[in-house]
Amino acid sequence: MRELREGNIDALDGIYELTSKGVYILAYSILKNAEKAKDVMQDTFLRAAANIGQYKPGTNPKAWISVIARNAAYREYNNAKRIVCQDFSEHIIDKNVNETMWTDNIILNDALQTLTAQEREIVSLFAAQGYKHREIAQIVGRPIGTIQWLYNRAVKKMRKNTETKKHEE
Repeated sequence: MRELREGNIDALDGIYELTSKGVYILAYSILKNAEKAKDVMQDTFLRAAANIGQYKPGTNPKAWISVIARNAAYREYNNAKRIVCQDFSEHIIDKNVNETMWTDNIILNDALQTLTAQEREIVSLFAAQGYKHREIAQIVGRPIGTIQWLYNRAVKKMRKNTETKKHEE
């Protein structure tokens, strides 16, 4: 971040490598559309580079980038909502993965579908990106107790959905 702040645009490549997966997952959890999530991911890094002067040294750079990504994803979501209904049929799954991974991802995606957008976002930040509850509270601007409650409720919903699917098989 320091190098980028000093004008070394090549430093953005390293930042991208370290954070792009998490940014994509966060954007996808909000948008439920792989192509739009990729667009938001690219927009996030362009905005980060353009606004690097607003980054406060000594703070968590991943959290700063996640806030940019979250805002960009909600901006895209609100714009898309005004234009057309979103297609929720896409999956975050790469079609070239092996069968076990494919099945696991379908089950996970199905479980995530039972969650509200806010719950998906919190689960994504916690499980996929490794943020602590207090960091998530800062990112989404909610009290830590609310984040913990929403996360626990989301996990229970996902467990119930998975157990129901297993019993149906």
